[in-house]
Amino acid sequence: MADKLIRVGRVSRVNYEKGMIAVTYPDLDDAVSAELSVLTCGDEYKMPKVGDNVAVAHLSSDQSRGVVLGTYWNKQHNSKTTGKGKFRKEYGENQGDAYVEYDSDSKTLSIKASKIAITIDTMDIAGAVNITGSLTVNGVPVP
Repeated sequence: MADKLIRVGRVSRVNYEKGMIAVTYPDLDDAVSAELSVLTCGDEYKMPKVGDNVAVAHLSSDQSRGVVLGTYWNKQHNSKTTGKGKFRKEYGENQGDAYVEYDSDSKTLSIKASKIAITIDTMDIAGAVNITGSLTVNGVPVP
């Protein structure tokens, strides 16, 4: 690898169990890195997909080792929601499958998923769900 500490490449292989990926560098004749650790943010687990563009920080003492900093926005990979006061976290394999979105202007938090499961650990709390304000339910009643 060339003597560059920060590199941009493309995910070529994902090791889900170890939380590591191999990165191909097109500007280095498609050289492929060894498996590199993926940086976590707050212990979050979401691995990039094969083909995703990623930024990698290599160690100055050993260019063959480093940490994948993550994906970045570009023409092919951009957010469905943009603007000041807009926040969105994607959870699905594909954008729009499952996400949480917040609009600070309207003070609205939206959650989208095919199914939502809420688990209440009754060992620590009373096992109740409290709703303050109005509740609107649409859909088929649950038996």
